[in-house]
Amino acid sequence: MNRERYIDIVKGLSILCITFLHYEQGILPSTINVFIGSFMITAFYVTSGWVSAMNPSQRTLKELIKRRWKQLGIPYLWWTAIILVFDFILLGFGYYDILYIGREVYKTITLRGIGTLWFLPALFGGEIIWHWLKKQNKVWVIVVALVITIIYKQYYIQILGNKTETIYRIIDAPFRSVSNILGAWIGIAFGYYAYSILKNNILKAPELLLAAIGLTCCVFAFITANYLPPILSPLWSFLAPLFGPLGLLLLAKSAQQSRALDYFNYWGLNSLNLMVTHYSIILVLFTIIIKNGFDQPFYGWITIICFILSLPIQHLLVFVVDKYAKFTLGK
Repeated sequence: MNRERYIDIVKGLSILCITFLHYEQGILPSTINVFIGSFMITAFYVTSGWVSAMNPSQRTLKELIKRRWKQLGIPYLWWTAIILVFDFILLGFGYYDILYIGREVYKTITLRGIGTLWFLPALFGGEIIWHWLKKQNKVWVIVVALVITIIYKQYYIQILGNKTETIYRIIDAPFRSVSNILGAWIGIAFGYYAYSILKNNILKAPELLLAAIGLTCCVFAFITANYLPPILSPLWSFLAPLFGPLGLLLLAKSAQQSRALDYFNYWGLNSLNLMVTHYSIILVLFTIIIKNGFDQPFYGWITIICFILSLPIQHLLVFVVDKYAKFTLGK
């Protein structure tokens, strides 16, 4: 199946949003921050389900695991090793301590992942769950799985979600991994059903109508991300994080031929590279330079400047990795 440009555009926008919010400190209004945070991760789950629905061939579970192990599992291992080597270098300079390294190793083992690497096992596990549920072809099985997911995530938040003590963070790691995986399959299922429902009517609509529907979904997502009544707060995860990506997909499809979106398309094609390198390597270096080199807090407009300066470096990393180390990305 050929890659659809509008899907890569949405993935590119989302990974740039992830990167931007990791840099940005104290600039964005809280409503914008919450809205971006609501869709930037789930967009990858929704697009995964969307692509699955576009592909008529039905892989076996074994085929799915083999394929996604190469695309997600191998990068998880390689980039864990690379980041740990980087951490040990900083340990040698006194920036980290051995306890920090131990926590990084522990998070790796429990699939909590170092930095943004948690996303890879979450997507991997979510796709396996959704593949199994879809194969059952029974609505009640999906409903039961949804209820179990909601109950688990609610109890997880109540028991461990707001704890900051070290012992609780240690206990939290494996349970957080399960929570991430359970959250992923819901986004994947939503993307799968959204494409299946819309493919024969909405997705074939004129571009202007497609854009209007997409914009409506985004406005709905913004409102539900920020202004949902407290009584409806348990529904938050099923509104903004799902309808935001859907709106972006429709908007991107309506304008996918525009050359103005080439930059987002580029990062959509290279989203894994940006995801695994920006947070635990490039952002760390910028933070050290600002705090230790310039004796300034990493806060305010300087974080935006660092984000802008980081992008050419990220482009260089794409070139270097694609030329010399594609295998680290499962290619």
